[in-house]
Amino acid sequence: MHGALVEILILLASALALGMLAERFRQSAILGYLAAGTIVGPNVLGWVEAGERIDLLAELGASLLLFTIGLEFSFERLKQLGWRVLAAGALQIALTATAGIAIAMAFRLQFGTAFALGSIVALSSTAVVARLLVESRTLDSTHGRRAMGILLVQDIAVVPIVLALAFGRSGGDLAAIGAAALSTLLYAAILIASFALFVRVIVARGLGNRAMERNRDLSIVFALVCALGSVVGAELAGLPIALGAFIAGVLLGGSRFAGQIRADVAPLHTLLLTLFFAAIGLAGDPAWAYRNAVLVLAVLGTVVVGKTMLAAGALRLAGLKGASALVVGAIISQVGEFSFVVAESARGDGYLPEDLFRLVVTVTVASLALAPLMVGAANRFAATRIERDPQGDGVRAARAKRTADVILIGFGPAGREAYSALPTELQSRTVVLESSPQGHALARSLGIEAELGDARRREVLEHAGIETARAVVIAVSDPAAVAAITSLVRSIAPKAGDRLEVIARARYHIAEHEIAMQGAAKVVDEELLVGRALAGHAADAVYRRAVSDRHGHP
Repeated sequence: MHGALVEILILLASALALGMLAERFRQSAILGYLAAGTIVGPNVLGWVEAGERIDLLAELGASLLLFTIGLEFSFERLKQLGWRVLAAGALQIALTATAGIAIAMAFRLQFGTAFALGSIVALSSTAVVARLLVESRTLDSTHGRRAMGILLVQDIAVVPIVLALAFGRSGGDLAAIGAAALSTLLYAAILIASFALFVRVIVARGLGNRAMERNRDLSIVFALVCALGSVVGAELAGLPIALGAFIAGVLLGGSRFAGQIRADVAPLHTLLLTLFFAAIGLAGDPAWAYRNAVLVLAVLGTVVVGKTMLAAGALRLAGLKGASALVVGAIISQVGEFSFVVAESARGDGYLPEDLFRLVVTVTVASLALAPLMVGAANRFAATRIERDPQGDGVRAARAKRTADVILIGFGPAGREAYSALPTELQSRTVVLESSPQGHALARSLGIEAELGDARRREVLEHAGIETARAVVIAVSDPAAVAAITSLVRSIAPKAGDRLEVIARARYHIAEHEIAMQGAAKVVDEELLVGRALAGHAADAVYRRAVSDRHGHP
């Protein structure tokens, strides 16, 4: 245990250092995490060995990422992907795998080895792409949703690929393979149905009760139980565990608690995901890559360019036109983390000799290192070329959420009064953030767009649209919470002073200065207003009494 903790500490510390270095040079921190794993890994410094504990933590990190992404993709939003995107995903796998098999067999490799290589190349990284799309705020764009749709099809395809490799090695006939596939589908259906029932009953009655409201830690534990339970269920069903976590997230994504759950698990998700990328880097071998640089670069270039063009072609064959097809192709041009699963299975089944396995690992790590650059270039291309095509299919999709001009935090008596006093046209462009399920339910019952979540969490504010809002009204009563929210808003949009104003409530006069120092443009001093109101009523009473006395009334 002591040695494992030391290795995890070394891995995290090196990931932190190189992640900060990558960000300083305006690159994704993912590049730093991958480099950190390679440097401290067994093939360079040898400080960290790729053991079962680290692999487990890394796999949990990828699963938790897909759980949080699933929270964004409710069934309603999955329907919006359309059959064309799902068909494009199947076509992309078929075209890429076929091309990989053809190229491998041209080099006189056996069909089993060629099939393994084609399958490995056909898969992309859901974890990496999802993280990059979230960071660049393009998960809801046209190309972002299409890329996620294709990636989901790829994740599902891992199961039949591994089954095919296993049965091919063991000599199983088509009937045996079909029976195994049918059994897996049956287990998957049972898993989804069981978890749907769990969410409909337990979530609806559990998260809404008073115990959950009094102790926010319980909602965090609940979220982790959901995520980890789906992982265990998926493994028992023979499905990729990350896919199970995604399904759990999708089922929870339709609930009113999705935003707060996403914020609650964010710190743990960040920690495990960092370990995931660093653990991938452990497989890197710079010395071997240097000795075989020409081969590695040739294969890497073929994979990246080939997958980009084949994916774009698949989208067009599925009937999706426009420049976004090329953008999606570039986004999914890397080789993914599930390719390691297929590669390990293929090596265990005797399809991949050691040198070929090492080539696969090196190209995979290199393509993942290129992923931030490819996604960044794709987003820049989409922002220029696609947005200039208002009539074509490449137009950027409207965000699933409406852009809010006002974010009203707190829907207690003060918040309700503030909302009622807003002009009608602004009420329709206001999002209410409320941490109490009762307050959230009340706002929704009045037809107000509302989200359940703690505004002291960055993810909650971002999901509510803080980056496009013009005003944030903080109507909660706790002065410490008001100051914390104000500071967080300013840290998210530090240079938006001319566009975004924070109007905050100060319940006590002594808190006014602190809230103003945190960046509030206007602070409504509650004690000052009460004092003025009291004085006004007192003066009115005196003047009315004086008038009454002059007219001789008692």
